[in-house]
Amino acid sequence: MKIRWLAYAAAFLTFLTSAADAQTYPARQITLVVPFAPGGPADFLGRLIGLKMSEDLGQQIVVDNRPGANTIIGAQAVAKAAPDGYTLLMAIDGTLVMNPFLYSKLAYDPFKDFTPISLIALVPSAVVGNINIPVNSIKELVEQEKAKPGTFQIGISTPTSQVNVGLLNMMAGTNFSMVPYRGGTTQITGILAGDIPLWRDKKVKILGLVSAQRLSLAPDIATIAETFPGYDLGIWQSIVAPAGTPRDVVTKLHGSIRKVLAMPEVRDKLLTAGIEPAISNTPEEFAAFIRSQADTRAKVIQAVGMKLD
Repeated sequence: MKIRWLAYAAAFLTFLTSAADAQTYPARQITLVVPFAPGGPADFLGRLIGLKMSEDLGQQIVVDNRPGANTIIGAQAVAKAAPDGYTLLMAIDGTLVMNPFLYSKLAYDPFKDFTPISLIALVPSAVVGNINIPVNSIKELVEQEKAKPGTFQIGISTPTSQVNVGLLNMMAGTNFSMVPYRGGTTQITGILAGDIPLWRDKKVKILGLVSAQRLSLAPDIATIAETFPGYDLGIWQSIVAPAGTPRDVVTKLHGSIRKVLAMPEVRDKLLTAGIEPAISNTPEEFAAFIRSQADTRAKVIQAVGMKLD
């Protein structure tokens, strides 16, 4: 009886300590790991969100850039961090729903090592073409490719873009050939030469967005899903914490993110930078979203036969 009572007492004390920690959170600086180098869109987003959350929470949020290995370096660091809410990860879609299927051995498990907090942004991505190509939509592109296979080539520079083309081929019954490029700069060079599609200002045609819904950034541009229902491989950004982070802490962080993304000045800055703010209603909704996205991408990656190791 004495042993049992001591066990109950210990559990009760642990509960009290956890509750107290949640009530005082955050009591010190928070680190937001961004798995990209400084200066890019992800870094801009992380610093803007971090700054405004710092003001809301009353504690500084410091961005820690940890680029490399397709976001694996940054993700692994956060997966191993203490689950106390003081180390967070700005995870992209690739981090959570592509890497587990692209690598045979991954240094983290996106479904077990993280606690989802919220979606924070959608980054527009599209199939685009040189201004002189004789098609103006995904439907026309597919029709012409089927009529004369090999007419068009699609440039890719990331695993995400390869999956995008793979899913289009699966759903449209096409076999678009993919031209690999080392990165965005070489893709732009290709476009200006008339080689491949990529959006740059008004020098190319936007044929279809890869997201499930039209974006407020470009409400007149149709999605691929409007021609091929179910197509959804939009690029997104989110914030997650190490697995085991207390529920009260997660709730507080989610509330702060919601407050920040509702600020007109934040929305204006993001939209100007070509980033669409997005928020999950609850952490549970975001967790379900992750699972749904993972199911879709796993099927495409398997069908395309992609592996990065």
